[in-house]
Amino acid sequence: PRLSAQAQAARNKMRRSFKVKSVAIVGIIVATYALYVENRLKDPFYQPGCSASWTGGDCATVFKSSYGHILSHWGIVPKGSVLDLSLPILGLVLYGSYWCAISISSPFPFREEIFLTAAIGGGCFSIYLLYVIKVILQEFCIVCFSFHCCNFAILILAILEYR
Repeated sequence: PRLSAQAQAARNKMRRSFKVKSVAIVGIIVATYALYVENRLKDPFYQPGCSASWTGGDCATVFKSSYGHILSHWGIVPKGSVLDLSLPILGLVLYGSYWCAISISSPFPFREEIFLTAAIGGGCFSIYLLYVIKVILQEFCIVCFSFHCCNFAILILAILEYR
């Protein structure tokens, strides 16, 4: 039997919700690994798996750069302050927020607009960081690449939801 247009729309929304949750969970896992690596880099003998020869890059170089704490790098907060959050922590907040927001079953005002705005911000930030990694740092980071894939996937899903 054919579904009504309303039932089909509800089904598509549930599928998109599942996809957003899935991408958010991948982002949370990647951010958790990045946070683990960042903390382990304090040990001078630690060699992160993401810096192995198979990745073609060195994520340690990226994590140790001033860009790893973007708020202090931009001069928004003092270096070393409690608000000098690392990119992995910001990633945990972002992907956790995506997961929580899409999990709220009852609609709230401007839900799609807020989601789309956050996703556009995430996509633009990824473009900026891709430039920093490739042009300024001249490096490749498989963990960062994973973040960017998550951000662009979320952006596509947000556009589809907004349409």
